[in-house]
Amino acid sequence: MIQVLPALILAAWSLSAVADSAVRVDNAWVREAPPGAHMMAGYMTIKNQGVDEMALTGVDSPAFDHVMLHESRVVDGVARMIHQDEIVSPAQGSVELKPGSFHLMMPAPEPRLVEGDTVDLMLTFSSGETIRVQADIRKKP
Repeated sequence: MIQVLPALILAAWSLSAVADSAVRVDNAWVREAPPGAHMMAGYMTIKNQGVDEMALTGVDSPAFDHVMLHESRVVDGVARMIHQDEIVSPAQGSVELKPGSFHLMMPAPEPRLVEGDTVDLMLTFSSGETIRVQADIRKKP
């Protein structure tokens, strides 16, 4: 019983840390890249439960060499991907990373990731908070 007590305390602390978080991430997924494709895109919904605006400022993952923040936008009739330094979520609001809008871009790794695989993403926010998210690899949303 004495050995179990530290584990229970750690578990309770972990749950309270998650409950105190101002950020919640739902439906994280990465689109499976077709054979020969060099890039993959990632999506999710970031919910800011806090009273202040906050921003996603970076993403790291052991599955990818690097992860970039992008926005797809039509400029002068041409679809473009524009690099973003951050993706802002309003206080008590959310921002959806989805096809045709904000998203993550990363080089496709070898061996190729396929539907059914998962990857870990470490999201860093302007508040200093870092959240680990597990994203599913999917062919479609």
